[in-house]
Amino acid sequence: MWKIFTHQNQRLVASGLSLARRTFLSEAYQCREAWNARLTTPLLEQINLDTLYYDLEQRFQQKNPISAIDIDIYANKLTDDTHVEEIADLLYKFRLTEQTSSTLDSTHHALVRNYLDHRCYGQLIEVLNNRIGYGMFLDDYSANLTLDQLLKAKEFRYAARIASLIALQEDFSNPITRALALYGCYRYAKAPDAEHFDDLAPVEPSPVEAEGQKKKKKEEIKVRVKFLRNEFFDDHFDLTDSQLLLGKTFVELGRAYGGVNSAIGMNCELLGLALYKKYDQALLHVQQNTAKEVNEEALQMVLAVLEKEPNKQDEKYVAFSEALSTVKVSKDSFEKLILEQVHKSVAENEKKQTEAQTKLYADWCTQRQQCLDEEINRLERTRRLKEMEQLTVEMEKEEEKLWFFENEDKIDLQIDGKRVFHPKRWFGKKKNPRTVDVDYVPPEVRQRN
Repeated sequence: MWKIFTHQNQRLVASGLSLARRTFLSEAYQCREAWNARLTTPLLEQINLDTLYYDLEQRFQQKNPISAIDIDIYANKLTDDTHVEEIADLLYKFRLTEQTSSTLDSTHHALVRNYLDHRCYGQLIEVLNNRIGYGMFLDDYSANLTLDQLLKAKEFRYAARIASLIALQEDFSNPITRALALYGCYRYAKAPDAEHFDDLAPVEPSPVEAEGQKKKKKEEIKVRVKFLRNEFFDDHFDLTDSQLLLGKTFVELGRAYGGVNSAIGMNCELLGLALYKKYDQALLHVQQNTAKEVNEEALQMVLAVLEKEPNKQDEKYVAFSEALSTVKVSKDSFEKLILEQVHKSVAENEKKQTEAQTKLYADWCTQRQQCLDEEINRLERTRRLKEMEQLTVEMEKEEEKLWFFENEDKIDLQIDGKRVFHPKRWFGKKKNPRTVDVDYVPPEVRQRN
């Protein structure tokens, strides 16, 4: 038994995958001590979460102003799963106010960490995907935390969805984010059932339900519009198909890795263009890089994608399929190349990013207190101005009482000036009165025989 295990270890070490190396981020990268230090600040210690929630909800219902610091305090005070749904609801309502542009960065971060701590992956994807409704975005550190936890939990579908959201922002500048996103997309694309990002596939109705649906006539809703807009598809944010999103993500990752100048970039772009159904660009990609090798594993994934293409009679599809037979194939493992990038990026950047994030947590606590002090000062100034205005009105009324007889004529003129004179209504042109002839003699009425 021991000999067999030792032999397997030797083979793994010989292939470049050491058992002593971590596959993903370390526990120190979580910065839990620095993150939990926010709860010990005087500001958050004296906050009652339930009371704050009811106060915010009441202010939303009464349409009273709510500041960004109120939402930030509520989001950072969360420590359990009792308010998971409430925070998303408050963020959605706050998004409709004028103060949404002042949302603090710590609010985004607190929402992501709270969902990750309670493994609410589906709700996190829903909030991040609805950028207009919630306005929540991932920064580099929270993106790394999310991808790392999803990959460890083998939730490759969610990891690929997170990678696609980052690709839509066209920002793979962080090396750890780039490596983890690539590994998540690779594992998702490699799965045999990788078709949709959705949580549940559409359920087909039973024969009885289907027959009832055919008999039931759908109600048509007609809306009057002034004009119809021309249909426009930007091929970016308008993408909803999972395969196209995954393909675009691979293309962005390939370009982030240097494109055809690196083995990973070369294979990612080829696989991404195939998934993206850009067969003309994929054909050009193969023709311009005939001297470079393609990983056999990546090539097999491309062929598997082409096998599912419904329109196999397309000229671009046929030309690209024929061109694949001429490429040079490399026996190197594509997964091994990706894992090497993960290990390299983590080893080179983990410590530096951990120190920077620890400092940022402390800065956020200071910024939160400063924002609260500014909000309190603003409310205090507003209260004083209202009190001064009210005091001015009362003093004017008191002065009017004291000097009434001296200013009686002036007051009468003011009263006359306040009178409203309504214009006379016009009921049409008056008719002349009917004249009566005094000498008029009516004719004699005789009875006919």
